[in-house]
Amino acid sequence: MPSPEHDALVASVIAQGMKTLHDRPSSAEMAAMREADEAQPIPTPEGVTVEDITVANIRCLRVRPEGRQPSRTILYCHGGGYVFATPKLGVGAMAEMAKRCDAECVAPFYRRAPEHPFPAPVEDTLAVYRAILAAGRAPSDVIVAGDSAGGGLVIILFLAMQQQGLPIPRAGLAFSPWTDLTISGPNVERNGDPICDRAGLRMMAEAYLQGADPTDPLASPLFASDEALAKLPPILVQVGTREALLDDSQRFVAKAQAAGAPVRSIEHDGAIHMWTAMAPKIPESVAAFDAAAAFVASAA
Repeated sequence: MPSPEHDALVASVIAQGMKTLHDRPSSAEMAAMREADEAQPIPTPEGVTVEDITVANIRCLRVRPEGRQPSRTILYCHGGGYVFATPKLGVGAMAEMAKRCDAECVAPFYRRAPEHPFPAPVEDTLAVYRAILAAGRAPSDVIVAGDSAGGGLVIILFLAMQQQGLPIPRAGLAFSPWTDLTISGPNVERNGDPICDRAGLRMMAEAYLQGADPTDPLASPLFASDEALAKLPPILVQVGTREALLDDSQRFVAKAQAAGAPVRSIEHDGAIHMWTAMAPKIPESVAAFDAAAAFVASAA
C-alpha cells in the first residue's frame, strides 16, 4: 500500500497538471521550454557537492558525497522521453545513490529531440562513458543508472557497447525503463498513471524517432536478440505497479531472464512513474535506493 508521502506526491502531480503533453510543442514552445530548463537552478541536496562540468565536450552534472573520494562512478541517464527535462531533475536521486553507493554520479545533458533525434542521446552518453574510461576509471567500477527514457538508455548503452566492442560496466540500475517505443504494452492506459499515457508516449516516440524503426534495439531494447540479451551485465529493474510503463519492465525482464541474462526486478506497490526522481525522500524511494545500493554491493 502506498505511503501517505506517496499519496501527497500523486496529489501534487495531478494538481500541477504534470501529465506528458499529447501534442508535440511548436518550435516556439520548445524554445521557451529549453529556456526554462536553462534558467532552472541546479539543486544542491544535503551531504553532496554538485558541479557543472564538461566531459567529452558534453555538459554534465557531477554529484559527489561530501568529504569522500568515491571508489566508483555512476553514469546517470535522466528521463523525459528523450524530449523533455535535464539532469537537474535527477539530482536528488543521484545524491541518494552517491551517498549509498560510494560513488560519484555523472549525468550528461545529452542532446534531445525533436532538434536532435535518435540516436543522439545514445551517442552522447557513450562519448561520456569513453571519457570516464580514458580518465582512468575501470569498467568494473562503473555503474550505469537512469529512469524512464534514461532507464531504457541504461540497457541500450550496454547493447551499443557490445556492438562497438567497448568494455562493459559492472552493472545497471534501470528505474521505470522505457523499453518499447512501439507503445504496445496493455497497461499503458489501464494503470491510471498521472504522468504518462499512450498519447503522450506516442508523441515523444515520434518526436525522437522521426521515421527510424521503433523496433531497433538501440531505441527499444525489448526487441534485442536473445544473443545480445544474454551478454548483458547484472541489471536491477525497479518499477511502480501504477505505471504506464509497468509492461515495459515486466516484458523486458521476462525476455532477458529467458535469454539467460542476470536481470532482476522489484515492483513497488502503487508507485507512479518517476517517483524516485520527483520525490527521492519518500519511503518508496528510500526502499528503491536501498535496494539499488545492495544490488551494487552484490555485483561488486
